[in-house]
Amino acid sequence: MSMKELVAKTLSMVREILADRRKKTIAIAALILLLAMAAALPGYMKKTSTTEYCASCHVMEPQYDDWLYGGRHTQIRCIECHLPNDDFVRHYVWKGLDGVKDLVFFYTGLVPEPIHSSRHARKTIQRNCVRCHDGMLSMVSVDDRNCWECHRSLFHNRINEF
Repeated sequence: MSMKELVAKTLSMVREILADRRKKTIAIAALILLLAMAAALPGYMKKTSTTEYCASCHVMEPQYDDWLYGGRHTQIRCIECHLPNDDFVRHYVWKGLDGVKDLVFFYTGLVPEPIHSSRHARKTIQRNCVRCHDGMLSMVSVDDRNCWECHRSLFHNRINEF
């Protein structure tokens, strides 16, 4: 199917929808909902990227306290360590997937206590440590070990997250 045929078919479908009053109402409502979601998305993404938002779940309070009173890395947010930061698309895909998983766990009461990082989370955290501290790693090999094996007391030391 050529581009011209595709556009013609799409326009035909739009005309058909707009000709039916019920379908037209649904289409307009869907468009308004889509525009409202698009307008709210930046604010929602900003709010859910704060450390305070991460700490709003009671199971995260010990991790938040460790971060806040630990004195190290308090200038960075949770998402800078716990989400992929090497690619915009990967960052938001994993933010969405992890967010949905966290919501399901929270509202179904299936949140494990204590919480543990998944295999993907551990890989992400390791990549982010290396990304931020690359200049310091010239004399250390991180190919066969994770940063927290030596620096465990620096992060969430009250709960064995890993």
